[in-house]
Amino acid sequence: MMPKLETLEDLVESFASRGETEAVEAFGLDSAVSVSYAALHARIRGTAAGLAARGIGEGDFVLICGPNGPAWIAAYFATVSLGAAAIPVDDQSTKETVAAVLRHSGAKFAFTTARHIEDLAGTPEALQRYALLEAEPDDPHSMPRLERDAGRAQAPPDAPAVRRDPARIASLLYTSGTTGTPKAVPLTHANLVSNANALMEADLIRASDRVLLPLPLHHSYPFTVGLLLVLGAGATLVLPSGISGPEITGALKSGRATAMLGVPSLYAAVWQGIEARAQARGERTARMFKRLLALSRGARRFTGLRLGKWLFRPVHANIGSRLRILGCGGAKLDAQLAENLETLGWTVLSGYGLTETSPVLTFNSRRVRRLDSEGRPIPGVEIKIAQTSSASNGEVLARGPNVFAGYWKNPEATAAAFTPDGWFRTGDLGWIDAEGFLHVAGRLKEVIVLADGKNVFPEDVEPAYAASPLLREIAILEQNGVLVALVVPDEDEVRRRGGLSAVRMLGDELDRIARQLPPYQRIADFRAVREPLPRTRLGKLRRHLLNDIYERAAKRSLEEQPVVLSEEDARLIGTSEKTRAVWEWLERRYPDRHLYLDMSPQLDLSIDSLGWVSLTLELEQRFGISLPGAAVSRVLTLRDLLTEVHRAEQSPESHRKSSAAPRAAPAAPGPAARAIGTALFALDRLVMRMLFKLRVEGADALPRDAPIVVTPNHVSYLDPPAIAAALPRSVLSRVHWAGWVGIMYAGPLMRLVSRATRVFPVDPDQDLAGAIGTARAVLEQGGSLVWFPEGRRSPDGSLLPFRPGIGVLLKGQSCLVVPTLVRGTYAAWPINRKIPKPAPVSVSFGRAVTVAELAAEGRGESEEARIVSGLEARLRRLAGETATDTGVAGIDAAEGRE
Repeated sequence: MMPKLETLEDLVESFASRGETEAVEAFGLDSAVSVSYAALHARIRGTAAGLAARGIGEGDFVLICGPNGPAWIAAYFATVSLGAAAIPVDDQSTKETVAAVLRHSGAKFAFTTARHIEDLAGTPEALQRYALLEAEPDDPHSMPRLERDAGRAQAPPDAPAVRRDPARIASLLYTSGTTGTPKAVPLTHANLVSNANALMEADLIRASDRVLLPLPLHHSYPFTVGLLLVLGAGATLVLPSGISGPEITGALKSGRATAMLGVPSLYAAVWQGIEARAQARGERTARMFKRLLALSRGARRFTGLRLGKWLFRPVHANIGSRLRILGCGGAKLDAQLAENLETLGWTVLSGYGLTETSPVLTFNSRRVRRLDSEGRPIPGVEIKIAQTSSASNGEVLARGPNVFAGYWKNPEATAAAFTPDGWFRTGDLGWIDAEGFLHVAGRLKEVIVLADGKNVFPEDVEPAYAASPLLREIAILEQNGVLVALVVPDEDEVRRRGGLSAVRMLGDELDRIARQLPPYQRIADFRAVREPLPRTRLGKLRRHLLNDIYERAAKRSLEEQPVVLSEEDARLIGTSEKTRAVWEWLERRYPDRHLYLDMSPQLDLSIDSLGWVSLTLELEQRFGISLPGAAVSRVLTLRDLLTEVHRAEQSPESHRKSSAAPRAAPAAPGPAARAIGTALFALDRLVMRMLFKLRVEGADALPRDAPIVVTPNHVSYLDPPAIAAALPRSVLSRVHWAGWVGIMYAGPLMRLVSRATRVFPVDPDQDLAGAIGTARAVLEQGGSLVWFPEGRRSPDGSLLPFRPGIGVLLKGQSCLVVPTLVRGTYAAWPINRKIPKPAPVSVSFGRAVTVAELAAEGRGESEEARIVSGLEARLRRLAGETATDTGVAGIDAAEGRE
């Protein structure tokens, strides 16, 4: 192991002695560049000479804004070897950000790219002296030209040698601004080398290792752990050509990487990809994958044997057969994700720190680690917890040689960052266990305090929801004292499940997950957006921007600017006269929105499954275009809609059956099925009376000679059996049931039961129009229905707002409607219980009323809305509740919006 470093110049001097050992392998689009330690040393010295010839020396600042690569590395070390300080800035920074950094720092020189030079041209902060990290050798601003010019320059004979001073600033880092207030953090040579020395002492990386670094070097974590540690250990740094999956896996294989540095979001994507591939290969492979995981996990926990590398050899071959170590930082790593990766055969090394601490404070080493913690303090660092109002957590305080002295030109922020006795206040809440491992709960500024005083850390809650395949991203925030969420749906999964009711589908999924969490961690509302949530380059959510995004999503961007269509979009719209006419009709239909082809009808225009009934019917009436449910379910953007319209225009025969077309009533069951149905109903009546002590009210008043629609509340899978047992046989014999295809038509046995008991399929995600058409046909032919107007089971037993589908179903019908209240089934079989338990159940049938009566009693702009409102008010009164404004009055059925 090399002697301890005192300054970064010591590290640079060590490069020459390592000769032709490979220091960096950088992958480009078509080839890879290999740089030895000797060549890197020579390049650093040449670049330093070029800077000196341009007057850069002690105390100056040099901006570095460009992509990772040998040129970036040479520019940094050349700068600090002259006693100047480097200002690494994100290559994806905006013109305004770079200009602000130049203005604040007073940088005299820049290493950058042509894009940023063009951005800065003409601004007051424009640099006159710069070198391009990526340029042809004969370009006057290329780095080779900088070195050649230095060779021709005459240095003053009395130029003093640069004094080695560990206290001199090496890096001036501008924080990423997750809180909205970026600050400049000066890190000295002593700060940085103390961190590098401690990590080298821990033997995390060895000279034989090849470390893949897909993270930007402007950030302190990849800079210290990925650059200083790797080069200090004499290992090889492998730089991929980009950050896409193929670019990373390609570099892992071709670069023969033994270790990789990443962030939690990268490793989450790795795990999800592995899991998805196992599932895509069929049920048998998926089962085998789970069994092997269980075997590997058990062997590791109980015997210490690490079988993952052997059991999952194809996985390692696909990603990188030599890869052994996964280093993680930048954000909190979920303990379950870490265990999954270790179970697959990798060693996961995570840590914790901040830019202000150079950055590592604690880490999990090869020898001693706890995956549910941030590790123990690195040598020379002290950690303690300052007590706060929370009994379980306190603010994490730190001190040590890696901790900075204060913010650049910001004495107020510096004073607030330290305690009176000199401890740095990290702004994180956490605790230290009996074995000395640090556990971080979340940012002090990001903790959400609810109305009841409960503290919620978003980073603790978000992984539970994010595990759903329906969600690409989720962010938890607070609105009016309750938790709400911003979600980005996974549109491929939404399309696979049937995209008609995307918002309802997301709501149901969030409710399902919420039931598995403590009440104070359950979200009360959400907004779905299609754009990625704002993050830093290391994947941290920029939480200070979330409230504004939530508000804009709630307002549906009425102030959005008109969209200029691209040539490709204009060609699609003008594919035919009919597609152009449909587009113009859509623009008239939504006059308050600026439409564009990638707009989501479900998320941006609030069209739910019922809205598609109206829209497809109007398409057929106006343009003669019939879109079946299968076609509509594929529509997740207006581009998809126009594509389906054109397809229907080209192949009218395949689209002859419109999703809005009238349906026939289900065929009566044959003699055998009828016998099975009679037996099932008799068994049901016996079970409900024996086990659940069924009590029935109002059955004698049910009409026997007129079509009726029974509209019960819905709290349990036990509701339909209870209603079937409560109905008189003369009524039950002509009743049809609306049943969700996911259960009632899930397999041969359930299909047989459904046909025998007159259950017809309802698929609200792909063909709600078909179900409503079938239900109307039943009524028009004299049959009766049981229809649950809430559309789903209540998660807590309370009455949910009625869905507008019942209004569309009943409008214009001469049937009678029977509000029905089911009690006791929630206690017997709640939504989170796998099997029912005996409990008293009752069914109360209200007075049968006409559709006209409901419409007269209800409120709303349309007749459908008034029917829904009147029916819900009657059922609430039957339940003993005070009728309130249920929110359905604003339904505009013609537009299909709520």
